[in-house]
Amino acid sequence: MFDMSIDAAIAEEIKRSIYKERCYDVLNSTNPFMRSNQSGHITASGLVIRDNKALLIFHPYIKRWFQPGGHIDGGELPIDAAIREVYEETGLVCILDPENSEIIDVDIHEIPANPSKGEGAHLHIDLLYSLEVVREEKSLEGIACSWTAFEQIDSPRIRRALLKLA
Repeated sequence: MFDMSIDAAIAEEIKRSIYKERCYDVLNSTNPFMRSNQSGHITASGLVIRDNKALLIFHPYIKRWFQPGGHIDGGELPIDAAIREVYEETGLVCILDPENSEIIDVDIHEIPANPSKGEGAHLHIDLLYSLEVVREEKSLEGIACSWTAFEQIDSPRIRRALLKLA
């Protein structure tokens, strides 16, 4: 029987070593936020929590449930990108959670090639912020979203962030 926490730690260490050089390239590029960086870029996302549930979107290309987020526009701060992306994808107008105003998680993950966008496989170095809902409006993108109970979330990244906020 394997100890899942040890296996997860080993998998994380392997991922870090594989991505180390590629992350260096992204972080030392002229503008690490620009989508034009072929090796990858820094992105931002928001973890929105209400009544012991987290807001998740069904990613239309990757076909999995994630927290809302995406690319940082030129001149935009990462927190502003996270707030904008949550709004565009869900219609929720949010602010930074005043009790958790720092980045709550950083995750490195590979995005598969998307020929329809002319993009090869690349890395996202994603900055995750805790956000609070101010009001609800209509989503601009019509992406499926759901308030998901914490115990039903299978994303290791979101579970890790929830533990930090507990």
